Amino acid sequence: MEHIEEFQKLNIRVKFFLEEHRIDVFIGTLKENIQHDVRLWEPDSLEKAFRLARKMESKIMATKKHTSHNYKDGSVVTPSLPQPIRLTPQQLEEERAKGLCYSCDSK
Repeated sequence: MEHIEEFQKLNIRVKFFLEEHRIDVFIGTLKENIQHDVRLWEPDSLEKAFRLARKMESKIMATKKHTSHNYKDGSVVTPSLPQPIRLTPQQLEEERAKGLCYSCDSK
């Protein structure tokens, strides 16, 4: 995860931040979908926060590979569904007389 490597490079330069502040800053710079999950685990060290972030990212990547949804900018794009057909009162009566389903024309 490139983000962790970049954060570690910057973290070396900062000497006087408490560990809890470093954790908060790191989590706050994560992508929103990863950030939420990492915060839920309440990591008490920067290393734990790094591990959790890696795990969450792996989970998201695995989910993307094994789903039929299309992803765009981290959000799910639902496939377009067929639009319902509106039947006239006469067509409804004909379907009813034949004993057919209004939606799929089966009995």
